[in-house]
Amino acid sequence: MRILRDFERRLEGAVEGLFARAFRSGVQPVELGKRLVREVEDGRTVGVNRVYVPNVYVYQLSPGDRERFADYEVALGQELAALAVDTARERDWAMLGPARIEFETADDLEVGRFRLESRVEADEQERDYAAAGPAGAAAAQPVGPHTAMLPGQRPRPKVQAPASLVLVQGGQPIRTWPLATAEISIGRAEQSDIPLADPGVSRNHARVVREGDDFIVEDLRSTNGTEVNGQPVRRRRLANGDMLKLASSTLQFRREG
Repeated sequence: MRILRDFERRLEGAVEGLFARAFRSGVQPVELGKRLVREVEDGRTVGVNRVYVPNVYVYQLSPGDRERFADYEVALGQELAALAVDTARERDWAMLGPARIEFETADDLEVGRFRLESRVEADEQERDYAAAGPAGAAAAQPVGPHTAMLPGQRPRPKVQAPASLVLVQGGQPIRTWPLATAEISIGRAEQSDIPLADPGVSRNHARVVREGDDFIVEDLRSTNGTEVNGQPVRRRRLANGDMLKLASSTLQFRREG
């Protein structure tokens, strides 16, 4: 599932791979993510005009797992909250408040076991809206960065602005590749979507993925790394004019609009 893959990539980027080293045993973050997606789906209720899902999710962990999560709990909670919202948005479901993740310790659980419960916790503003009915639609406002669709809102159409990567040599454009698919591979391998005849470029060096109307470049653990505007990156959202450097090759990200 795409949103789970995105969740794993965000986790890795959030703590620079520390999760992979910290959670070699016991509960794994991806397990929490998979269970969360099911909880969002199972918790939906049908309203008059929208389908609503819980916005507060409480994980109960064993004492050992909770202790191991301690240093990463905030980052993990943020990414899980984003995963809950992504799951809701993908299906056009609504929340009555910002998504929030809570962790609790359960002494009756063994290492590797966990429970997940969910509930709706609406802001006063959203309760007032629900009581007011459709006439209050103009008052509905997002209440936080992890909020999905609120009452009265409708999904905004995605802007599909054209984008491309341009191979640049000596300051001059040499070849252009449109970013017309969800994922574009870059590397020395001939089967790459953007093949680069550069000995310093790994066979599978990097890729560009589309997330909504954003384009994200990800380094695929290449030998010589990937830079954006002179800074080494593992994962980076691209803006018009950004310069990607892979070994001796330079690609410029361009988009219209």
